[in-house]
Amino acid sequence: MEVTDIYKEVAFLSLAGFAITLIRHLLFKRELMRLKRDMKQHTLTNGIDDALWDMFVQRTRKMLSFWR
Repeated sequence: MEVTDIYKEVAFLSLAGFAITLIRHLLFKRELMRLKRDMKQHTLTNGIDDALWDMFVQRTRKMLSFWR
């Protein structure tokens, strides 16, 4: 195996890792924007109550467990 082949493999693995991280970040951000929209709608209809807090806790736990 030549040195250039090793460089190509390292470059490919680095690019693949970056792509996976970028995709996961975009999915996380999209889910966060959905949560923000839903919380805003809940606040407009029901005001700030315990259900709003429960929505935040449950959905952020779900989102953060995605990164584990």
